Amino acid sequence: MNKLSMDCKQAEVLMTGLLDNELDDKQRRDLQKHLAECPACSAKYETYKNLKKDMADMKFKKLPEVYWDEYWQNVYNRIERGIGWIFFSIGAIVLLIFAGYEIFREFFMNPAEPFGVKIGAGFLGVGLIVLFVSVLREKLMVRKVDKYRSIQR
Repeated sequence: MNKLSMDCKQAEVLMTGLLDNELDDKQRRDLQKHLAECPACSAKYETYKNLKKDMADMKFKKLPEVYWDEYWQNVYNRIERGIGWIFFSIGAIVLLIFAGYEIFREFFMNPAEPFGVKIGAGFLGVGLIVLFVSVLREKLMVRKVDKYRSIQR
């Protein structure tokens, strides 16, 4: 049995280097000797060579300008809407914080209000906030993976 100059794992590592002309002379000679002696590696190298040729022959299809115009229009619309939602959200948050402060100050700090009503209103408010955050978080998470999101409605 003929002892190979390198093992098949080493040869496979060097095959792409040979295809890309990145090997030094000794590596190239050793690999070519191994490929001449090992039919399995030789077949694998031919597969890699054909794959590289097929990839080089591939060309991207040129899209008509109308597709690019629509793409950029959608990008601008998304940016504008995103900025609008950011400003709207900031304004809503500021107003809600102010309203919450005023409610807390007028209702919860008022000694005339019964303690049980304060506790009930507090739990109701905290429950609404938790539910809102939970639904909002779920909607945002589902939005990322919703496969039907791109369908025009």
